[in-house]
Amino acid sequence: MKKIKLLTLATVGIASIGLLAACSSKDNSSSKSTDKVTTVTVATSAASVPYEYSENGKMTGFEYDILKAADKDMKDYKFDFKVYEDSAILAALDGGRAQIAANNFGKTKARSEKYLFSYPVRQGIDAIFSTSKENITKISQLAGKTTEIPAGTNYGDMFESWNKNHPDKKINVKYSQRPLADRLSAISSGQIDFLFASKAPAENLIKEHAITGLVDTVPTDLDKQPEFKTYDYFILDNSQSKLQKDLNVELKKLYDNGTLKKLSEQYFHDSHIPAADQFK
Repeated sequence: MKKIKLLTLATVGIASIGLLAACSSKDNSSSKSTDKVTTVTVATSAASVPYEYSENGKMTGFEYDILKAADKDMKDYKFDFKVYEDSAILAALDGGRAQIAANNFGKTKARSEKYLFSYPVRQGIDAIFSTSKENITKISQLAGKTTEIPAGTNYGDMFESWNKNHPDKKINVKYSQRPLADRLSAISSGQIDFLFASKAPAENLIKEHAITGLVDTVPTDLDKQPEFKTYDYFILDNSQSKLQKDLNVELKKLYDNGTLKKLSEQYFHDSHIPAADQFK
């Protein structure tokens, strides 16, 4: 009788161990599926100095380094950078080939209706580029002058707002898909009067293409013309609301710990990062 009882206890013990092992295996399997890493494709440029560009065969740049820093802490994601021509970057989002677009993007009304935006990573430092003879230094001097911009940019919204609010001081706006370097050359050749463009990239192109006879100035009356203030953002596919939220959490951390300021000083030699209220 005692022997039978011992055998029964042993059988129950073995069964219990088997059950625990099965449960443990199931738990581990569940943990692995929970810890799945999502690959996020970032569509970007390799020639947008100093935002994202290739140097000695390696990608670098202000926005590139921000996303790499964010990716380190975003354990559920792995960022995979893919280089496109500038005109094809947003098309990569539209076609489902990428989830984030990075290329010194501003926010427009049309884009806001179609895409999601991250927190801004930099307050844009834009300058008026004109000939040294014209030497335009104020927004108020742009009335009656001619400029040229690509369609669908935040600059289009900017000039449209200005012309609506100042019907007696309208700026003549031409639309084209010419690269920025070609439009800068168009000032030098007298085809247009000025460009209002991101200061650092445009200055780099002037040096790279040896464009002569141009000067640039951050408008002295910028504080009086709020519609001319710009910010730089990452753009996300409109289905990526969770990714947007998670990325914004990391961008705020990078603002709080001084990384954004450090990168701005590294690439632009200034600290024109957005104010704290932009990270809410």
